[in-house]
Amino acid sequence: MGDLKLIKNVNVFDGRREQINYDASIVIEDDLVKEIVNGEVSEEKFVEVIDGKGKVAIPGLTDAHVHLSHNIVGGEGHPRIDEMAVRSVRVARDTLLRGFTTVRDAGGIVYGLKKNIDNGFLDGPRIFPSNAYISQTSGHGDMRKSRAEQRLGTGQYTSAWLNDQQSIIADGVPEVLRAVREMMFLGASQIKIMAGGGCSSQYDPIQTVQFTFEEMKAAVDAASDYGTYVMAHLYTPASIQRAVKAGVKSLEHTNMMDDETGKIVADSGAWVMPGPQFSRDFQEPDVSGFTKEQLRDFNRARAKGQLVKSHEHEATEAINKYNIPILFGTDSFGDPVRVEKTELDDFRIFKERFGNWKTLRAATGNINELIKLTTYQNPYPEGKIGVLEKGSFADILLVDGNPVEDVEILTDKNNIRLIAKGGVIYKNTL
Repeated sequence: MGDLKLIKNVNVFDGRREQINYDASIVIEDDLVKEIVNGEVSEEKFVEVIDGKGKVAIPGLTDAHVHLSHNIVGGEGHPRIDEMAVRSVRVARDTLLRGFTTVRDAGGIVYGLKKNIDNGFLDGPRIFPSNAYISQTSGHGDMRKSRAEQRLGTGQYTSAWLNDQQSIIADGVPEVLRAVREMMFLGASQIKIMAGGGCSSQYDPIQTVQFTFEEMKAAVDAASDYGTYVMAHLYTPASIQRAVKAGVKSLEHTNMMDDETGKIVADSGAWVMPGPQFSRDFQEPDVSGFTKEQLRDFNRARAKGQLVKSHEHEATEAINKYNIPILFGTDSFGDPVRVEKTELDDFRIFKERFGNWKTLRAATGNINELIKLTTYQNPYPEGKIGVLEKGSFADILLVDGNPVEDVEILTDKNNIRLIAKGGVIYKNTL
C-alpha cells in the first residue's frame, strides 16, 4: 500500500454526470484516486488530511488545443529555439496554476518539456504531444515570412521556424508518411495536420483546402497503424468534409462549418474543438511604425479573422443542432501575459455558444473519451483523465461556487482554491 491522503468535506462533480455527490471524501493513494466515500472516515491512516470546507471538487481541467512552445512576444523577430524552450517552462507552470492539469499540444517542440514535467523536474500539466504539425508547401504550417525564404537543394529552408521544425513541410503521399512516422518516433500521442488556410500564415487564403484526399488519408492510415488518430486545423466546409472522408477524428476550429457539413461531421463520429479565438475583440496594436509591407500583412490577417468570425454563429448552430461532441480548447500561444488573460475567459465564450453543461463536459469528462483514440500511444495509461472516480489520476480542483450550475465561475482563477495533480498540491488557498 502506498501513501494515503484524504480530502474530506467536499461535494464531488465526477466529470460525467450533472449530479453532485454531496458530503464526500476523496481517498488518494500515491497519484490515483483510490475511492470516493460518503460518511465519516477515520483519519488515522492518512499521511495528509485536507479539509475541503464544503467546496466543489471537480476533475483537473483539460485544454485540448495549446501550443506551449509558440511563445513569441509582441513584434519581436523569431527567437532562438532555446529561448522558446526556456519560455515554455513558464507557460507550462502558468497553465497548471490556472487549473489545467492536462493539455493536448497541437504542434510545436515539447519533447523536453513533457519529459521533465513527467519526471518531476519541472511543474506543469500532463502533455499529449503532437510534436511538429504537418503542412503542405504554402499551407498553414509553412510559416515563411517572405517569398525570399527558400527551400534549398538540401531540403533545408532559409527560415528559422522551419529549420527549428516547429512544423514539417510534406508534399505527396511518401513525404506525408515519412513526416507522420517521424513524429511517432519522437513520441507523438496523436498527429496534427494543417488541412486548410489560417490567419497567422501569409501565403494561404482561408478558403484553401490543403492536402489532397490521398495525402490526408495517408496521414490517417499511418497514424492508425501506430494506434492513434489525426487532428486537423481547418475552418471551411470543403476542408472539413475532405478531412472527415479521409478519417480525421478531431476537427480543430471549424468556425465556418455550415449545416450540411455539421450533419456529415455528426454522422462520422468525429470530435470538434471549436476554439473561440475570433470571438473576442483584441486590442488593436499600434501600427503607426509599420512599413507598407507589414501593414499589408497585418490587414490581410485581420481580414481573414473577420471572415472566419462572420461564420461562427452558423457553426455554433450546427454543433448544437446535431449534438456534435466538443472539446474545450483555447489555441493558447504567444505572449504569456495575453494567454493569462484569455485562457480561462474562454469558458465565458464557450458557455455563450454551447451552454453550461456542454462546456463543463468539454473541459473534463469528454477528454476521457477522446484519449481512448490514442490506444497504446496514450502516454498516461496508469490512470483516467478528465474524471473524478476510482482509478482516475488525483488531478483535482476545489472551487468556490458550483461550476455545474455556472461554469463561468472558472473564468476567475481565484475561485480555484486548490489544485492537485497526481495527488501533489500545487495551490491551496483554502
